[in-house]
Amino acid sequence: MLQLIPRPIYYQIRRLFLGSYYRLIHFNYDHLLFAPKKQLCGGTVRSYELYNRHGTDQMLAEIHAYCSKDAVVYDIGANVGVYSLSLAVEAPERTIIAFEPSPIVYEQLNKNLSLNAVLNQVETRQCGVGDRTAVEPFYTSTYTELSSFQSEGATRWEAQIAATEHVDIVTLDTFVKTNPQPDVIKIDVEGTEASVLRGGAETLTQHRPIVFIELHEDGLRSDTAETCRALLYSYGYDISERSEYWICKPT
Repeated sequence: MLQLIPRPIYYQIRRLFLGSYYRLIHFNYDHLLFAPKKQLCGGTVRSYELYNRHGTDQMLAEIHAYCSKDAVVYDIGANVGVYSLSLAVEAPERTIIAFEPSPIVYEQLNKNLSLNAVLNQVETRQCGVGDRTAVEPFYTSTYTELSSFQSEGATRWEAQIAATEHVDIVTLDTFVKTNPQPDVIKIDVEGTEASVLRGGAETLTQHRPIVFIELHEDGLRSDTAETCRALLYSYGYDISERSEYWICKPT
């Protein structure tokens, strides 16, 4: 049916729908009105999101399958915390470190963690993860899920840049020196996946965590997949490609 709609009209409909949805979500987070229960792989959680879009998330299910009960998990690009929540409620002994650079989304993340009483188990960091320690412009999108260190990433799907703020960036290698070593790393960073991998060369070659990557190339000029593939092969990883994500295991 959607194929019959002229492309310009389809884009207008998508912009109207997504814009309204994100405004409603932000209103709900601001006023803490409604936090429905959601069934995830790890158990039942509550969040201020209005529907359970990750209830059948295949990447989340596979992360659960590879995580021991006492695993250390790095959730890089945690967004509002669905993955962190699911992993935390399944195993109280598990340690999750959640990285989220967006100031708006970082507040939403912590509201969801507080709602589920897992703040002692999930450590949150408001920063990006990249290939150098720096302070960089971060582009907050009107569709906050698309917010990125790349302006082109923040303006996909007819979105606009709502604000630009300077945000800290750390490298995996620097972070690991003073924090628990990861057993599993999940990366979902809206187009800057290769930067995360470059900044984690020592971590990946020495500590050998399993890495899950959700790749983002829609609307981006860079060839993210090929760059990431070359880096992972150089670090001694095999890649199992799924339709929307990769499972990367040390050889």
